[in-house]
Amino acid sequence: MKPFISLDWGTSSFRAYEVNAEGKVVNQASAPEGILAVKDGKFEDTLESHIGAWDKSLPVVASGMITSRQGWIECGYAECPAAASDLAKSITRHKTASGRAVHFITGLHYKSPSIGHDVIRGEETQVIGALGNATGHVITRGTHCKWIDTEAGQITGFATYMTGESYALYKQHSILGRLMKDAPDDEAAFKRGVEKAFEDPAAMLHALFSVRTAGLFNDIAAEGLASYLLGLLTGHEVAHAIADRDHDATYILIGSPAQNATCQMALAVAGLKASEADPLCGIKGQSLIAHEAGVI
Repeated sequence: MKPFISLDWGTSSFRAYEVNAEGKVVNQASAPEGILAVKDGKFEDTLESHIGAWDKSLPVVASGMITSRQGWIECGYAECPAAASDLAKSITRHKTASGRAVHFITGLHYKSPSIGHDVIRGEETQVIGALGNATGHVITRGTHCKWIDTEAGQITGFATYMTGESYALYKQHSILGRLMKDAPDDEAAFKRGVEKAFEDPAAMLHALFSVRTAGLFNDIAAEGLASYLLGLLTGHEVAHAIADRDHDATYILIGSPAQNATCQMALAVAGLKASEADPLCGIKGQSLIAHEAGVI
């Protein structure tokens, strides 16, 4: 391997890492400057404002929403099934005005049997980094949660759940949030929401109204209603996702410690266990893909 700069540029955040030949991070920069915060398409200016002092001869390997239609360079999706070697063939190269060579890793498209089309951008590099040539299920947490299936190092399919975005919308922009009070996470209320979801996984729209009625009749304290709502949504996600997956398979979580903890609680209700991946597994995935492409 050769040294490189890893760029994880998503919708809401920017993260850059200088990686040495041993795969160790020796420098890093981050900012709440996701692609939607970049004005007038000035992505190179934004990049240089954060890593301008870093060696310009190092190849930059980028993944995430930076390769989307709203990003810097739009890259067409590679198709499932796909391994690191397939993603390597789809790399798009770009030379910046400052002389940097940027190598964009595209996302993946899956012909979903349930919704027709499903896509990921960024998670593919995390999965490659977390699993290598192994077989297992990866669950990424965030605004849009992904359940990603692999077999012998190939990403074979995935399903997206809008759990995080739905939670924010219901909490901030619906009547369900009117009775809520800001408070620390309430594990008991969260678990109660998960269990309610598992009672009838097909009744989510009906069960959601229990967030309001539980507050109106003091069945759940105002401080616990947000956790109960998150439990309901996470429970419905998990109940649907595990319906056609092997309960004895390996499940790996990728997300913040708090996000992983809530998912683990929901999985426990279903009798499943999951381990957590290295938070920087995306760098490992980028390095494997870029090495296959002869970039590093």
